[in-house]
Amino acid sequence: MPIKDEEILELIDKIKDHYHNNINNRFIRKALIHLKLPREDWEALERFTEKTDYYKIQGYRYKELYEQIHGAASFVAHAKTDVLPQIKTLLSGGAETILSRQRGGTDSDRILRSMAINNFSANLGIFADMLNELYIKIVHMDKEDHKGSKPIYERMPELREIGQLLV
Repeated sequence: MPIKDEEILELIDKIKDHYHNNINNRFIRKALIHLKLPREDWEALERFTEKTDYYKIQGYRYKELYEQIHGAASFVAHAKTDVLPQIKTLLSGGAETILSRQRGGTDSDRILRSMAINNFSANLGIFADMLNELYIKIVHMDKEDHKGSKPIYERMPELREIGQLLV
């Protein structure tokens, strides 16, 4: 049974927008290259943050959505350990040359870059909180939809670590 709940779809859109505007934006993207995230988690995160229009039409399957949430949670955990402690170093431009200077490197760009770096931890926390909220809502729906049988999340052992990944 596909999930087409309007509240769930709106929450996924909010998560997607937050990810693109505050985490994977033009100022932070360079640091995210250093994540040691497994390929399947990158792919799940991409499906979760890029292909939402497809899922709005077709609906989400529980297993697919759980895999995407797990991939996003794994991203959070790796970003906290691989990127956050050294984000300023990873994004320091060093001495600028004509070849390394960014186009439109205005004062406002430097301010926005500094804000993105300084707020990365908080934005990652907000992302994790929204993922947790979505996960809790999906688990509740899963239990309701599978009364009398084992819910999907109980059949996926990797979901036991969601809380640890998000904290």
